[in-house]
This record gives sequence, structure tokens and C-alpha cells, in this order.
Amino acid sequence: MSKPTKQLWIAIAIGFAISAVLFNAVYATNSSFLTIPQLIGFFVCMLLRGVHSATKTDYALIALPVNAAIYAAIIFILLRVIWRAKSN
Repeated sequence: MSKPTKQLWIAIAIGFAISAVLFNAVYATNSSFLTIPQLIGFFVCMLLRGVHSATKTDYALIALPVNAAIYAAIIFILLRVIWRAKSN
């Protein structure tokens, strides 16, 4: 497996894990502080399903993957920068 492919799969796994942990923590604690890193996914879900009609399942099916994609992109970029600096 090439380095970029390996970095991509690592980023996807970590991004999804972060998104899932934050999602569960928001509902377990009702913390507005933990909601901030997930705002983009929540807004996308509200746009697609409505503010008052969106359920927890809708948030899990829409917001979780949206946030995971954002986190994975950030992690992928960081991995590329770190591994490129290591090789030089």
C-alpha cells in the first residue's frame, strides 16, 4: 500500500472515530462546548431535515459522516505535512 493511500485510510478511521466520540459526548452531556466542533454537520442536517423535525437518528446518519469527512481531510493534510517533514 502506498503512503498516500495508507495516510488516507488512517485519516478516515481517525476522523470517523473523533466524529462518533464527539457525537455521543454531545448527547450524553448536553454540553454546548462539545457542540462547537460539530456545528457544520448539525447545520447540514438541519438544512436537509429541518430544525424541529430532525431526530437523533437523522443527526447520526447525516451529521456524523459530514463531520467525519471534515476531520479526515484535516488529519490527512496533517499526516502529509508530518510525513513529508520526516522524510526530508
